[in-house]
Amino acid sequence: MKHFRNDILRVIILGLCLSLFFVTAAAAAVTRNTRFTSTSEMMQKLGSSDPGTWNPSYLTEVENAYWSFAPQSYLGSKEITLDMAKNNYRNLEMLLDNGYTLDYNTLSSYCEEYLGKKNGEKDAFYNIMSSCLNNPYLLGRPEATVTATTYNGRDYSKVFDAAYYQAKHPELGGDAAQLLRYFVETGIANGEQGNASFDVRAYAAAEDAAVLNAQNQSASYRALGAGKSAPLGKYSYSWANYYGKYLGHYTGSVLTGAQKGSDSSASTTEAAGTDPDSDIDSMMADGAEDNSTPLPKTVASVYKEGSTKSVYTNENVTSAQANTRPLAVMMPTDKAAQPSYGISRADILYEIMEEGGISRQMAIIPNWTDLSRIGNLRSCRLYYIYAAKEWDPILIHFGGVAYMKGVINAPDMNNISGTYEYGVGGKAPGAGQFFRTSDRQAPHNAYISASGIQKACVQQGYLTSLRSGYYNPKHFSFAEGVNDLPGGENASNIDLSDIFPYSKSSFNYNASDGLYYKNIHGGPQKDAINGRQIAFANVIIQNTKWSQLDKKGYLGFTMLDSTEDGYFFTKGKCIHIHWKKTGDYSPTKYYDDAGNEIKLNTGKTYIGIAQKGRKPKYN
Repeated sequence: MKHFRNDILRVIILGLCLSLFFVTAAAAAVTRNTRFTSTSEMMQKLGSSDPGTWNPSYLTEVENAYWSFAPQSYLGSKEITLDMAKNNYRNLEMLLDNGYTLDYNTLSSYCEEYLGKKNGEKDAFYNIMSSCLNNPYLLGRPEATVTATTYNGRDYSKVFDAAYYQAKHPELGGDAAQLLRYFVETGIANGEQGNASFDVRAYAAAEDAAVLNAQNQSASYRALGAGKSAPLGKYSYSWANYYGKYLGHYTGSVLTGAQKGSDSSASTTEAAGTDPDSDIDSMMADGAEDNSTPLPKTVASVYKEGSTKSVYTNENVTSAQANTRPLAVMMPTDKAAQPSYGISRADILYEIMEEGGISRQMAIIPNWTDLSRIGNLRSCRLYYIYAAKEWDPILIHFGGVAYMKGVINAPDMNNISGTYEYGVGGKAPGAGQFFRTSDRQAPHNAYISASGIQKACVQQGYLTSLRSGYYNPKHFSFAEGVNDLPGGENASNIDLSDIFPYSKSSFNYNASDGLYYKNIHGGPQKDAINGRQIAFANVIIQNTKWSQLDKKGYLGFTMLDSTEDGYFFTKGKCIHIHWKKTGDYSPTKYYDDAGNEIKLNTGKTYIGIAQKGRKPKYN
């Protein structure tokens, strides 16, 4: 299964849109429904020829998924390969209902090939694929199994009555099954009414009104400012989509459980889906987008930082830099993924354990606007969000896990994700701005650029300036001169292999410049952009309560606490410390054993979140 996932599943539709398979550009194509909003219409509405800046409020909910995922070169095209379609829709049947076609026989063969590789095990993935083969909108489909009320096992009694429909179509005769067949295969696409109680046109009008209201209230629409055009306010142009939504075709199981507070309060329900680090980060089962999230109070509220001393390093910065929101970028420690692009720009670098005995990194990058390649990028976990929030960043990640639900999609969070944001559901804001390279194999080849981030922020209505009400200028306390930790223990070498046994992170102190140089997997950890080894003036190890949340091994860390200790390393010395964090946007504070806040030296800081019970080794 591991080999198969690496070779095949990484190119399959993300989330529940799992029924397409990888083909080359010359293979079967998917034809775009030309009733969708055209590129020329979008250009006219928004006054821009750059699709990367087009706000999704002007699209139908069905189109939003396409325009969010499609790379720039594909936007507006009438044909996309199946390889492209994997990223366009969260649900195959919505894709097909909306006027797309694909090669039925190849899909059928792939379904059986997958079953063979699974040694005949009919897992959820196989069941989804095989079910989709019965979709009435597939070309080359076999004869559908139809009864008086069901079409391929789906119950249409809520929207269909044979006697009523026969009165509308006397030419079809009185056979109830044949009447239902015609209704599903022809009548639905024409917006016909199948019984006296359900009027699809009235239902569509109500759905469109709800979409319009949500779009008018959305942060992304309000952020466009004065003179903006009215949003389209449509759920879809396809009657089949309205029938599908009403009948529940696009809705599946939803993970339940506590999803707020610190990780220690997270539900211990086993997270749904597959390995979150694979390209199919999730097998999500949500329905159409819910754009009714309340408007963040800070959409038009910008905090003006008066100081030009960096809150991250205490170094001098420009006024523009001081007022730019940082990125919080999820980066891997996997050996095959090294070196990362842009990691040397991290003024703060977190490293925390994840499931499978592997750690991950989150780089807080304030100076990012000129970077052409950032990454590679990996999925997020809930505890990283709590670590990130105190910096009010734009979170850059490639999906996540179910435990993030309720936090990652809350109005205060601004995230850009290469796939569905919490693994088994949510949105994929800015997904079309991510790109893959051929120099590494997936999943180690996903990246984003600064220009892509800026476009995604325009699309999503995110501020790139510090947000009033969220940004906190009081983080670290820096020494006025040099803090050489008088009375501290010697610590020229720091070994974190007991904390991070896979990455074997370690540091070597260089007295000539006063920095700790980081190693990973037994060698220097470098930035692929400049080839330089990353280095830090300060190293903090933060012992943290933790637990295993489920059988998959997902971990939880208590990031809000005031009872735990740790270690502070700087200038070749070490002292024992305690830490405290009291709120999501409150800074983590560090104190020596006498209760005094520690004084960091000017420069960058590494923060290793250690599972309580694991300790660093030094000298």
